[in-house]
Amino acid sequence: MQSAPPDPAAELDMLLRRAGITLPPERMPGVLAGFLDLQVMLPLLRQPRSAAAEPAGTYDLSTITRDMP
Repeated sequence: MQSAPPDPAAELDMLLRRAGITLPPERMPGVLAGFLDLQVMLPLLRQPRSAAAEPAGTYDLSTITRDMP
């Protein structure tokens, strides 16, 4: 038997309370919209990746300035 899908507003409220965050009521719709967008992106973010898929943390100054006199 499948359980009912969680209520996103209730889930967000629980996460905010757990983190000790109090939002003004007028901000809740915007934060909830961002929370829902993040839920859509999570499966894309939680995929295995190789080292080649990771961005470099450093750069070589000579490659950026090679066309400069």
